[in-house]
Amino acid sequence: MALAGSAEAQKTLNVGLQAGGTLSWVTFAIQKYGIDRDLGFKLNATTYASKDATRVALRAGDAQVVVDDFIEVTLLRQKGFPVSAIYPFSLITGGVVVPTASDIRTVADLKGRVLGATSLTDKTLLLLRAYTRKQGFDVQDAAKVASVSSPLMEQFMNRGEIQAGIPFWHHGARMVGTGKFRTLISSAELLRGLGLPQNVPLLYLVARTDADPATLRLFLKAVSQANERMKTDPAFWTAMLDANLYALPDRTQLPALRAQWAAGLPKRWTAADLNATLLLTRKMIEVAGPEVVGLTRLDTRAFNTSYRP
Repeated sequence: MALAGSAEAQKTLNVGLQAGGTLSWVTFAIQKYGIDRDLGFKLNATTYASKDATRVALRAGDAQVVVDDFIEVTLLRQKGFPVSAIYPFSLITGGVVVPTASDIRTVADLKGRVLGATSLTDKTLLLLRAYTRKQGFDVQDAAKVASVSSPLMEQFMNRGEIQAGIPFWHHGARMVGTGKFRTLISSAELLRGLGLPQNVPLLYLVARTDADPATLRLFLKAVSQANERMKTDPAFWTAMLDANLYALPDRTQLPALRAQWAAGLPKRWTAADLNATLLLTRKMIEVAGPEVVGLTRLDTRAFNTSYRP
């Protein structure tokens, strides 16, 4: 009986979700479609109030898998926590958004304007700084960068208090979807302008190294299958919104949200993708310094490219 119980325990995976995070969409799909059951494991999903709370749960072992960015997984390893990034969860997407009628046509037009960003460590802001440096100026010096929460950027731009913004990808998609805003420059264009691949992962599925590898692979397969179902099933999105996993007061914005979500899905996980993340980190450190980025170098040992769906 003990052996059977041990085998059964290995087929259970505890996943930590950040409230409002998109991993909750995927785990909802896995459970809604019964994908975990069909693959022979049980997914236990627990929602935590904040990103920091998911990190605490991962460190304590209450969660075996969470989503986090490539900087944080290195920091966790440096602090001695037994974790590694096992697969990309989403790519860098989004970009700089301006009102449709704005006279801002190029990044050079951002000089002297107020640019809203969620923080000075925002990855797209750091990309924009590197991009504008190639054009002879640093947007952080030439514009006034204001700290604005992503959900409020639309209001601030409507009032003219900021002239451009770098919202989270989903808020940006919704803003552009209204027709009142347009993308000045996308993250993909920034990456291309810096000579970097355009499919650089931003967020990763981060797992404890003591989690069962076979169960982790089943989970990755479940995520892949859920993503494919989500791409083609409109009813899923209605159910997800009805379950209050995302606040979308105007559901006419749903097609724009779905399209941007799909654009951020990773298509592979190879050494080349890890190298792209490494090059991006070096570029950010070069622009902003290790104090802003949070580390002096990316620890590639914190990433495991052997996992596949």
